[in-house]
Amino acid sequence: MAKKDKADISEDLKKSEENLAAEEKEDLCQENPGNSEEKLEENKLQEEYDALNNKMLRLQADFLNYKTRAEKEKMSTYSNAVADVLCDLLPIVDNFERAIESVKSENEELINFKNGVKMIYDQFFNVLQKRGLKEIAALNSKFDPNIHSGIAFEVAQEKEEDTVTEVFQKGYLVNEKVIRPSMVKIAKK
Repeated sequence: MAKKDKADISEDLKKSEENLAAEEKEDLCQENPGNSEEKLEENKLQEEYDALNNKMLRLQADFLNYKTRAEKEKMSTYSNAVADVLCDLLPIVDNFERAIESVKSENEELINFKNGVKMIYDQFFNVLQKRGLKEIAALNSKFDPNIHSGIAFEVAQEKEEDTVTEVFQKGYLVNEKVIRPSMVKIAKK
């Protein structure tokens, strides 16, 4: 019986060692799923980070686009307001020019008056030019319906066809935008 007991004990010891090895393997397998769970958690956090980072980048791009658009709208509004005011002042410019042209006398007082009006006109027109007003050059130029308003035709053999022969009312641009087209007479053959 002693021999049996030793053999049983040996077998029990072997079985215990095998069981212990199996339990260690199970522990390792259980730890690996823990590692994979940690990796899954880490991957999930990385995906959330990437999604939030992409969202932040899109929001930043949207904000920059909004800022650019708002700045353009602000400049457009300012430009339109300046153009409107300058357009309202154009009849005053026309009247100054008529007043200057109307004085044809040799009387020294009238000449001095004309010179004074001319000085005021020049100063006024310089202020308007600083705000972007520019006269459209029309006389003897090719008719352009974008900047000219043709109101009469003239048969002229010495002029090239569609050439402006006379300007009835000056046209003006503000920052390359037509605020009043030139009223002109056009040569026809």
